[in-house]
Amino acid sequence: MEHIFAAVLAGGSGQRFWPLSRELKPKQLLSMFGQESLICQALRRILPFTEDADHVTVVTNERLFDELRNHLTAQDDQRLREVTYIQEPIARNTAPAIALAAAIFEAQDPDAIMVVLPSDHVLEDGAVWQDCITAAAAAAADGYLVTVGIKPIRPETGYGYILAAGELPEYRRGSLTPHVVDRFVEKPDLARAQEFVSSGRYFWNAGIFVMGARRVLQELDAADEDGRAIVAAARWIASAAPEARTGDEARGRFAALPKVSIDTAVMERSERVAVIPAPLQWSDVGSLLALEDVAEPDEHGNVRVGRGVDIDSTGSIIYATDRLVATLGVKDLVVVDTTDATLVLDKSHAQDVRHVVEALRAQGAEEIVQPKTSLRPWGSWTSLLSAPSYQIKLIDVKPGSRLSLQKHHHRAEHWIVVSGTACVTRDDEQFDVRENESVFLPVGSVHRLENRGTVPLQLIEVQVGEYLGEDDIVRIEDDWARESS
Repeated sequence: MEHIFAAVLAGGSGQRFWPLSRELKPKQLLSMFGQESLICQALRRILPFTEDADHVTVVTNERLFDELRNHLTAQDDQRLREVTYIQEPIARNTAPAIALAAAIFEAQDPDAIMVVLPSDHVLEDGAVWQDCITAAAAAAADGYLVTVGIKPIRPETGYGYILAAGELPEYRRGSLTPHVVDRFVEKPDLARAQEFVSSGRYFWNAGIFVMGARRVLQELDAADEDGRAIVAAARWIASAAPEARTGDEARGRFAALPKVSIDTAVMERSERVAVIPAPLQWSDVGSLLALEDVAEPDEHGNVRVGRGVDIDSTGSIIYATDRLVATLGVKDLVVVDTTDATLVLDKSHAQDVRHVVEALRAQGAEEIVQPKTSLRPWGSWTSLLSAPSYQIKLIDVKPGSRLSLQKHHHRAEHWIVVSGTACVTRDDEQFDVRENESVFLPVGSVHRLENRGTVPLQLIEVQVGEYLGEDDIVRIEDDWARESS
């Protein structure tokens, strides 16, 4: 569609989904709700509406940028590898993030219509979704700020609601008709939520917006002093050189901005807001209770993923990624077991998992930060065993891929090939290392690992040294233009 740009918001940390999510692997990178990660699903959802993949932008922060880019460049689909990125200098909630994207889109196309959507929701795709975006874009082209309202299926107290008023039939597409928004209501109590559902006029706020890029900047600028500051900072960064967009001045400008949502800053203030009530299946994956949707419950209401047994257990969720997990006589529990962390909670405390994360952070627990397996554009690595002076990893390299030409200041490495053939560069040498062979890479040696074959390369990497952090990588050449990290 002409003039359509997309901003996929991907800066969240997903604390309520720990231990499946981590600070460097938030829930948008998880794939238990389908064959692909949630962010890949979000990108595929919007790509058909844009002229080119470079009209689709992932908005994130500095901490997550490398992980998101690694994740997307590791995908087979070329379109996912070609999306663009915006790094917020400092995270300040959705209003500054969306304003920054709007300013960049406006500079590219003064008539840009931007679709803003979360990267970590589950949403039905298909004809209704197509009608929804088509109708919203038509209304946005006439100056409306459009949001998507999901028809509620239960009285939910954790969601915001939108009250729909008069119809806007001129923008009808298929079975969907936009309505003028009467008001927004944030997280009502149970009694009011029941009234909202019964009325048929209230809809869940899905956090999906369609609006002219210039229009949203105008609304912010006219709102108040905070809005004007947000627009000024966004336009300054949009006009800056790429290397300056995350520099000290950009950080300073963003740090001075209020932490405010787009709902509060714009949508609840504007007099020209529309909602498209859409009968879409949707979930914000807001807590571990969302795991109830990943499998069919058994005759006792238990939902299980992974090996194990459930004896005299009822109404529980058991999600095991690796080890065998058995339950006996438990009721209404959530059990999440990963390779390095296990969480057990009563279902009634599903919204409180962030408190566990905060307590673990106070202890300095690495398990809240880094998952055991990390995707890279060339494949992946999995930590098998670690100690202060050594670490053992499993390295998988895709056919035709190679790691960066790099060196380390503090660690030596041993590579033992398990399957496939490794082409190894070590200083001035280049040679093959085959299955059941090994090579030693001393501290400071310039080295590269490459899979020139047609089958996956798998090897064991043993790191030994005084410091084993991932930031001890000096990249000399890199196919993906990554900085040293």
